[in-house]
Amino acid sequence: MNLERKIIKILVLTLILNLTMVTAVMAKLPKTTTSPPTPQTLPGVKPIFSSSFIQYWYAQDWDLNRWTQELSMLHNTGINEIILQDIADTKAMYAAYPTQIPGYTFNEVDMVGNALTAADSLNMKVRIGLGFNGDWWKVNASNMNWLNVEASKNKLIVDEIVDVYGTHPSLGGWYIPYEFSQLSARSMIYQNNLNNFYKQVAAEIQLKSTLNIMIAPFYNSKYSYLVSLSGWPKMLKNILNGTGIQIVALQDSVGAGYNTLSQAKNLFKYTKKATDDMGMTLYADNETYTSKSSGNVTATQSDIQGRISAAAPYVQGFIAFSIDHYQNKNETSQVSNYNYYYNYYLRYK
Repeated sequence: MNLERKIIKILVLTLILNLTMVTAVMAKLPKTTTSPPTPQTLPGVKPIFSSSFIQYWYAQDWDLNRWTQELSMLHNTGINEIILQDIADTKAMYAAYPTQIPGYTFNEVDMVGNALTAADSLNMKVRIGLGFNGDWWKVNASNMNWLNVEASKNKLIVDEIVDVYGTHPSLGGWYIPYEFSQLSARSMIYQNNLNNFYKQVAAEIQLKSTLNIMIAPFYNSKYSYLVSLSGWPKMLKNILNGTGIQIVALQDSVGAGYNTLSQAKNLFKYTKKATDDMGMTLYADNETYTSKSSGNVTATQSDIQGRISAAAPYVQGFIAFSIDHYQNKNETSQVSNYNYYYNYYLRYK
């Protein structure tokens, strides 16, 4: 019996040792991950970003060399347009360029001029976002008088940008940064107010420029009881019909936590019905971040690809929010994030 027990003990110890060695070897092997499926795009559309948003708080002090570095980084990933989300605070009366509009203070560095000059040299485009008032998130479309004032302020900005920077070949389009959702346009009165507001701003742009105009609405599925997804196309048409806006860059709002991937896919499907009816172009504004309780963090490349895939069957192109802020090779902490996206770009370019 003692001999049998000793033999069993030796066998058990040997088995444990072998399992430990196998585990150690497996731990050293490269990990394999299952990549998300290839995004199924419309004919002729590649599932890669062609544009990226940037916010002026981050870039307003950059000199020409820094802008050239930034745009070269984007160009290396196939991005040919940068969108200056907004260039002025119409509430604080502050501009990120040397404005001559009475009452405004401004940054001494010419962000708009530097961005355009750098883009000129790289054969890239700059889409100019207009002024923005943070009270928008409180007032929204409820006060037509307030909207009229904001429209008037933005007309002055449009006029000045065309007069000062209009000869730059890189000036590629316009962006109206007042983003609406079903929360801000839940009634016909609000929708009519927004339609009036956007018409005013777009009309001034079209008086001065032939370049296209973009807007980026969003939908929050948590508030679908205000406007259902099936009612979303009608709401879009009420707001955007006849405004002169040509491009809807719909935010997926997955990173912000407003929609799941499944909800986002349905959202793009319903939005395409509206943009097709209006003869407008639909782009995806894909979030390259994920919102956490501690703040926004970089989304994984797998998550980004999932968001691109959700929109892919319905859109004519993809815009990032934002390679500049979350996958930026020029920021040490983001180099690996950049490399993940760059490798993805090489696969699908």
